[in-house]
Amino acid sequence: MNETPEYLQCEKPIIERLESKGWTYRRGIEILEDENEPLLISRLKDAIVRINGVGEKEAEEAINLLKATPFGVEGSRRVLDYLKNGVPVKDEETSQPKRLMLIDYENLGNNEFLVANQVGYPFKTKIPDLILYINGIPLVIIECKKLDVSWKKAYEQIKSYEKEMPELFKYIQIGVAVGDKPVYFPIVPWLGSVPVYEWKGESFDELDNLVELLKPGTLLDVLRYFTFYRESGGAFTKVLPRYMQYLAVGEIVSIALAYARGETERNRGLIWHWQGSGKTLTMIFSAYKIKRLLGNPTIFFVVDRKELERQLSGELKAIGLSFEVVDSIEKLKEVLTHADGKRGTFITLIHKFRAEDLNDVLESLRRESRRRKTIMNRRDVVVLIDEGHRTQYGELASTMRSILKSASFFAFTGTPIAKRGRDTYATFGYKDRPYLDRYFITQSIEDGFTVKIAYQARLEEDVHLKRELLEAFLSSKLEEIPEKYRGRVEEKLRKRLNAIKIFLKNPKRIETIAEDIARHYKESVEPFKAMVVAVDRESCVLYKRALDRYLPREYTEVVMTFNRDDSEVIRGYQKELEERFPGKDMGEIRERIREDFRNKSFPKILIVTDMLLTGFDAPILQTMYLDKPLKEHRLLQAIARTNRPFIKNGENVKPFGLVIDYVGVFKELKRALEIYDEVDIEGAAYSVEEIKDELRKNITKAMGYFDGLEPRRDRESIMNAVETLFRNNKGEEFGRLYREIRHHYKLLREDRDEFREAFKWLTEVYYAYRAKVDGLPPEVELKADEFLKEALRFIHETVDIEEIKTDFPIIELDEEFLRKVMRERDKRRAFTNLLFSVRHYVNTHKGPLTEDLVEQVERIIEAWRHKKEEIEKLYEELLGIAEEIEKRSQEQRKLGLNELEYALLMMFKKHVKANTNELIKGVRKLLKETEALRFTRWREKTEVVSEVSRKIMLFIVREYKGKCDDIIKTRNELLEVLKRWG
Repeated sequence: MNETPEYLQCEKPIIERLESKGWTYRRGIEILEDENEPLLISRLKDAIVRINGVGEKEAEEAINLLKATPFGVEGSRRVLDYLKNGVPVKDEETSQPKRLMLIDYENLGNNEFLVANQVGYPFKTKIPDLILYINGIPLVIIECKKLDVSWKKAYEQIKSYEKEMPELFKYIQIGVAVGDKPVYFPIVPWLGSVPVYEWKGESFDELDNLVELLKPGTLLDVLRYFTFYRESGGAFTKVLPRYMQYLAVGEIVSIALAYARGETERNRGLIWHWQGSGKTLTMIFSAYKIKRLLGNPTIFFVVDRKELERQLSGELKAIGLSFEVVDSIEKLKEVLTHADGKRGTFITLIHKFRAEDLNDVLESLRRESRRRKTIMNRRDVVVLIDEGHRTQYGELASTMRSILKSASFFAFTGTPIAKRGRDTYATFGYKDRPYLDRYFITQSIEDGFTVKIAYQARLEEDVHLKRELLEAFLSSKLEEIPEKYRGRVEEKLRKRLNAIKIFLKNPKRIETIAEDIARHYKESVEPFKAMVVAVDRESCVLYKRALDRYLPREYTEVVMTFNRDDSEVIRGYQKELEERFPGKDMGEIRERIREDFRNKSFPKILIVTDMLLTGFDAPILQTMYLDKPLKEHRLLQAIARTNRPFIKNGENVKPFGLVIDYVGVFKELKRALEIYDEVDIEGAAYSVEEIKDELRKNITKAMGYFDGLEPRRDRESIMNAVETLFRNNKGEEFGRLYREIRHHYKLLREDRDEFREAFKWLTEVYYAYRAKVDGLPPEVELKADEFLKEALRFIHETVDIEEIKTDFPIIELDEEFLRKVMRERDKRRAFTNLLFSVRHYVNTHKGPLTEDLVEQVERIIEAWRHKKEEIEKLYEELLGIAEEIEKRSQEQRKLGLNELEYALLMMFKKHVKANTNELIKGVRKLLKETEALRFTRWREKTEVVSEVSRKIMLFIVREYKGKCDDIIKTRNELLEVLKRWG
C-alpha cells in the first residue's frame, strides 16, 4: 500500500482505533460485490435472515424495497425510518404486514460492523477514504487529510461526493472530515452547507474522542434515538446530537428507567447547560428515548411561558414527533384522570397547576390511589421542566408535585439559583450530586456553540441611573416573593419602582439614547440585527417613536402584549399595528414580526421589555441596547440572546455579541454572578477593553506569520508575505485569523487608531494572497455572500482595492505571458509568478484538458515547499507544463473544438491510426449518437451508463476496426471522459 501522509496520519490510525472498538477491517477491493451498488447485498441478506428469522425470499423483498427508494428528501427520510424501525413487507405465510429489521439494536453481537478503505464506488477516480458498514449498509463516510490541512478540505470533498454518488448517500447518515481536527456532520445532500461538530472527550488526541462516537453501541444509539430530519420553512435538514446533549440524555434516561423499573429511589436531576447550547433538543432527545424504552409512559414538558410552549411545539412538530398541547384546565384534568393517567407526550404551562382549579382532582386521586393504579402512584411518569430556576418553588410547583407524586422530575436551566427558599440544586439535585450534567459558558464558547458577549457602557454621565435608585430596584427581589404575598408587597414597592421608571422614561433621556442607538447601529452593527430592552411597555412605544426620527420606519418593530386598560400611548400604537397588519390578531402579528426579524431584511431592531428575553433564538441578533435594570439570572438570560453564532458558508461571521449598557446595570454584573462559583462564570461577559486586548493578541499572532519581513505597503513586501504564507502552507490558517481580526476591528468602530496601520497591511496581504494564489479578485469573496456586501464597503474604506487588483492581476497563461516569464532574470520571481499562474489555471479550468496535469503541479509545489529540488530544475519542469497547456489551448482554438470534443480527440489520437480531420468527424458523430442518453444526471443511472458504454463499443468497432490498438481500453477511456465531463 502507498503509505501517503494522509494514510499514516489519518486513515491508518482511524482503522486501528475502530478495530479496537469492535469493527472488522477489510480493503474496499475485497468487499465490493458490484461497483455500481453501494449496498453489500449478500452481507445485508444474511443479516436480515439472521436478525428476523425469515427466509431469503422475504429478505430479498426488503432489500428490493430499500434499493427502490428514490434519491432526495422523501427517499432519505424513508431510508432513515427503515434503518430505525425496519422495512415493511408482507408475511410469506399469513400475508399480514410486518417490518423486517435491518439492524439488531437489542443484541449488538448480532450485527456485522465493517470498516473498509478506498471503496471504489462508483467511479474509479472518486474513491472515499473510509466507509463504515453495518450489516452491509454504508452509514458513515470518513474523508482523510494530513494534519496540516484544514478539515474543511475533507468536508468539501464529501459535499462534492454527495452530488457525484447520490445512490451511496441515500444510505449514509453521518459524514466525518479529518484534517487539522476531526469533525462530524449530518449528511444532507440537498443542502449546500450543514453544521459541523466536534465530539469532545477525555483524550488529548481529538481522534480518540471522535472514535468514541463511532463505537458500535454509541453509533447505533445515535442512529436510533438522536437522528431526525427536521423541517423548517419548507426545507428539510438533519439533526444529530452534540456531545454534551448525548451525555446529558444518557444521565436522564438511566435515572428515569431505573426509577420506573423500581431499581432505585432516585427520581430527579438538574441539567445545567448555558443558554444557546441546545437545551430544547436535549429535552426532546430524552423524551423520545424514554418513550421508546419504557413502552407507553406519560411524559410532560412543563414550561412557564407561552413563548416557550410555542417554541417547543414547533420543534417537536419540525422533527415529526407526536404530542399534545394541554391548553386548558379541562384538558389537564382529562389527562390526569383518564384511566390511570393518559399515556403520551404533553406540553403544558406550569400555570395550569393552580391549587384552586385542581383541588378536586388532587383529593380524588388520593382516594383512588389507595386501591388502584393512577397517575399519582405510577413511576413511569416523567416531567421535563424548562428553565427550572423560575417557577419551581411556589404553590404551582407544589400542586404539580402533589399530583404527580411518583413521577421523576428533570429540570433544564442555563442559570440555576442557589438561594434559600429558591434553590435549584436542592429542588432537583442530591447533596452528593447537585447536577447530572453541567456545560457552561467557557466550554460553549470554546466549542463554537455560542460566541463571547462583550459589554460597553455608553452615555454614562448623561443617562445612567443613579446608583442608589438602582440599588433600590435590585433589592426589591420581586420575583422571589411567594405567590400569595406578591400582590400586597408589590403595592408597597410600587412607589420605589415608580421613581426609577420616571427617571428612565424621561422623553429627553429616551431621545438622547435613541439618537445614540441609531448612530451606533448604522456605523457598527449593520448588517447584523439588534434589540432594545426598555423598562416597560409604554417606554417601548416611546423608543419606537424616537428611533423613527433617526432611522427609516421599517428598521424597528415593538414586540409586546396589549391589555384592555392600557394607556393612550400604548392603545394608539396598537391601533397602528392593526392597520398595518389587517385581519391578524396580536399573537399572529407578534409571530410575523419575530419570523421577519429572523429571516428577512426588515425589521432590523426589535424593541421589547419582557418578551423574547428568554427562549428567543435569532443568530443574526448581535447587539442588545439595554435600558432596563435586570438582575441575577434574568440579566444573564437577557444578554445571552446575543450569543448565538451566525454561520455563513460554514463559518461563524459573528465574533461576539455586544451589550450596550445605558442603565448602569453592568456595575451590578458581579453581583448577578455571585450566585455561581468563580470557575462557572469565567467568561460570562467581556468588556470592550478585553475585546481590544484580544484584537491586539490576534494582530501580533498574524504578524508572527511574517517574522523577519518589514510590513511595508509596497508591492515587493506584500509579494514576499504572500509567498511566505504559500510556501509554509499557512494561507488558510492566516485567512481564518484575518477574518476574525476583521470582524473585531469592524465592531470597534470608535476606538481603532492603534490597530489601523497593522490592519491595513494585513488586509492587503489577505486580498493579495486570495488574488495571487486562489485567483480570486477581492470582490468575489464578498459578493459571493450577500450578507457581507456591507463588509465590501468597509474594506474599500480601509485599503485601496483597485491598487491590489492592479498589482496582483489574475494572469491568463498565453504566449505573451510565457515570453515575459522567460525574460525575467530573477529565477525565483519567475518561478513563483509561473507557479501561481499554472496552479490557478489547472484549478479553475478543471476539465479534461488539465486533469492529467494536476498531480504534476502539486508534486512541484511539494518539492518547492520542502526544498527537495533546485528551483532551476522545478522551473524547467513547470515551464514544460505551462507550454503544454498553451499548446493544447492553441490547438483546441485552431480546430474550433470545445473542451469535451478536444479531450475525446486526444483519446482517439492515443489509440487510433487516422488523420486529425477524420478523428474530429468521429468525435462529433460519437457525441451525436450518445446525445439522447446524456441527459442531466445520466451517469447516476447504471442502465444508462451501460447503454452509453455499449454504443461507444459499437462505434469503435464500426468506424475504426483494424485501426484501434486496444478496443476495450479505448472504450473505457472514452466512457470515463464522458462520465466526468459529458
